[in-house]
Amino acid sequence: MAYVPDNLSLVSETMGGSLRVFLYEDAAGESDATIVGASWFSDGAAKGMTVGDLVDVITTTGPKYKRYQVASVSGDAATVAAPTAIT
Repeated sequence: MAYVPDNLSLVSETMGGSLRVFLYEDAAGESDATIVGASWFSDGAAKGMTVGDLVDVITTTGPKYKRYQVASVSGDAATVAAPTAIT
């Protein structure tokens, strides 16, 4: 399947706007490798994603959830990566 722009929403942001949390409703059950592919969120930057923002991906067809962090932006697109736990 492919990225669906209408399924990406801003759900919260800090008072100063320095950190935002987005939600992506994944009806297709995309693989982790697909989601972290370069510029997969093809309009992510245009929708306000910046490096460091969080993206929660929830599969709507079954119990699947993962949190990502925006690793880079280029033009209108954003690329995410799975964050590493703080230890």
